[in-house]
Amino acid sequence: MKPPLLLWAILLPFLTLAVQWLLWPWLNPYVWLLFIPTVCLSARLGGFWGGLLSTAISAALGWYGFIYPQNFSPPLNSATVSTVLFLLIGYMVSYTHERLRRSQQQLAASLQQIRHDSEMQLQRYAQIVATSGDMLAFVDTDLRYYVVNPAYARLFGSSPEALQQRRLAEVVGTEIYTFIKPYLERALAGEPQRFVTEPICPDGQRRMFDVEYQPFRQNGLICGIVCSLRDITILKASEAKLKASEVTLREAQHLSKIGNWQWDLTTNSHYWSEEVSRIYGLDPLLPAVAYPQIRRFFTPESWGRLAVCIEKCLVSGIPYECDAQVLRPDGNPCWVIARGVAIRAADGSISKLHGTIQDITQRKQAEEWLRESEEKFRNAFANAAIGFSMTTIEGGFMDANPAYCTITGYTLDELRTLKFSEIIHPDDVKANMALLERMLAGQISDFVVENRYRRKDGEAIWVRKSIALVRKANGDSQWYIALVENISNRKQAEAQLQQLNADLERRVLERTAALTTANRELDSFVYAVSHDLRAPLRAMSGFSEALLDDYARQLPDTAKDYLQHIRLASQKMSGLIDGLLNLSRCIRRELHQDTVYISAVAEQVLAELQHNDPERQVSISIEAGLQVRADARMLEAVMRNLLGNAWKYTAYTAAANIRVYSQNQDGRIYVCVADNGAGFDMANAQHLFQPFQRLHSEEEFAGLGIGLATVQRIIDRHGGVIDGQGEPGKGAVFRFSLNVGSDNRPPPLNGTENNG
Repeated sequence: MKPPLLLWAILLPFLTLAVQWLLWPWLNPYVWLLFIPTVCLSARLGGFWGGLLSTAISAALGWYGFIYPQNFSPPLNSATVSTVLFLLIGYMVSYTHERLRRSQQQLAASLQQIRHDSEMQLQRYAQIVATSGDMLAFVDTDLRYYVVNPAYARLFGSSPEALQQRRLAEVVGTEIYTFIKPYLERALAGEPQRFVTEPICPDGQRRMFDVEYQPFRQNGLICGIVCSLRDITILKASEAKLKASEVTLREAQHLSKIGNWQWDLTTNSHYWSEEVSRIYGLDPLLPAVAYPQIRRFFTPESWGRLAVCIEKCLVSGIPYECDAQVLRPDGNPCWVIARGVAIRAADGSISKLHGTIQDITQRKQAEEWLRESEEKFRNAFANAAIGFSMTTIEGGFMDANPAYCTITGYTLDELRTLKFSEIIHPDDVKANMALLERMLAGQISDFVVENRYRRKDGEAIWVRKSIALVRKANGDSQWYIALVENISNRKQAEAQLQQLNADLERRVLERTAALTTANRELDSFVYAVSHDLRAPLRAMSGFSEALLDDYARQLPDTAKDYLQHIRLASQKMSGLIDGLLNLSRCIRRELHQDTVYISAVAEQVLAELQHNDPERQVSISIEAGLQVRADARMLEAVMRNLLGNAWKYTAYTAAANIRVYSQNQDGRIYVCVADNGAGFDMANAQHLFQPFQRLHSEEEFAGLGIGLATVQRIIDRHGGVIDGQGEPGKGAVFRFSLNVGSDNRPPPLNGTENNG
């Protein structure tokens, strides 16, 4: 009780005394006529104690101011009784006002708490509503908008703020309001509502909505309705198209192994598609089986779960989705996923259930395969020869396989008490941590590094680690996974190999020096051959020719034959010396990389051969544009030898033919020289490129047996390969491929022919 109000409760009796004194001539003998209202007002202002004080003061003032001055009778007279009654009335009035005041305070506090709780609840609901993709709104019991989300406001071309406190009927229009009013009334009565409507929207388009009204209760009282609208125009249009293409739908259902069903509760009629019958292993022409008789298609455990879901949907309209195992009549089980939703009638009652059955046997098999794969992974993890470990971002060990424990020398329990940095050699910790920081920053996804570990026994070993960071779906770091291999033996082998390479380099240098010396000696030998041997040969040949010229008539025929043999042998010896000199130059001459136009060289060489033997008629075919990167002088020698052999060995062929062309085999380009001459037996092919080895006699075809050996040395100098193939009487093909530099290009495939 506030002091100013208590003061008024004390002053009011005195004011009443003054007023009653003035009006006493008219109020006599009603002493308490004005004091009773005074006590009531004082109790109203000052509460219980204000009323009691006012009663006491008023009783004293009335007694001594009006009753006592008059004829005072003995006690228990009427004046005394009226005073006592006044005191009782004052007490009762004060007590009653006090109880009323406290009741009002309690009621006001309760109302304030209810209002606060409602506002907090609505604020939370408003946050949820504002972020929802569905059209949501909350209207109070007066059907005024209290909370509206942006999607709902956009439907009416407005904003959430503009719709607040506006009446629903004013916003949606008379026609729509008339239609939805019964649903709203039932929702305000506490009965959830769900229906589908197709109004004309403010933008002039007709759309179809799935509407749901849920009563909003606070402390058991309905405070409003939660309105949920979902635009199902596109969905319904799709359904119309699907209904118009039932054949396509059935094919799609068959391919996807999904069937649909419907249960009309009002008529207790059931429908399911052909695919449902196939899933259950039944004839599609048979009628649908009613609920709950369909339980015979399911295992007892599966039916127990599915039946609970169906009953909940029937009672409260809760949609369901449940995996179940089906037992087909042929004995082959399958797994399905059953889905169902409830449809309500205009009065709010559930009138239909519809849903789908999908064969998910393959998915279940895949899940079983995945489970087995995970089990295999765990087995591989535990039994792998390479070390696996999983560590937290902070570096603590989560798990490790036996191989990792063997590498580090720690048990799994001991590793879980350590940080991974504690088993890394101190000199390698900094580099490892730098790589981990880069991986955490997203600069790299994984890394491979070779560093040292410190085993439990203190031994330092070399390991090769592959570390990757596993992240959560939102991108946050989760843990590290590491693959660790002990490479100490490899490191030791590498050190030995490095020592061996050093020794080999030293030996190569020594060998190079020896080869340099040998080349100098070879140069000296070549000089001796070219100068010292040629002089006697020239003398032998010259004197034998002189004897024939000067003394031919005096010499018998036998002597002439001897001299002729001496001259021919000298010429052959001279040819052998020239061949040896050419062979030596091919080995020692420095290589130059030039662009060699093979086609042009071949045309030139064959033209010279034709000029020197004009009586020959040879068909010549040279592919145009053949070119390689090689030493020009050496490649000309190769072509002269190969083409010269082709010209020589087709001498006795009636329709001689020589071809120069390219061949691509296993990604390698070959230059080929082919003829249809004498050919050779492949059984003797190993002697083709050996010096002084010939596959034909001197009487058949002249020659020294050095040409092909020279060709092979030139091709070897270029890092290439050469081979030959032939058949007696059908000709031969020699082909070579070079590997000098990186500029060799495949020759063009177009060719031209030149018939000589």
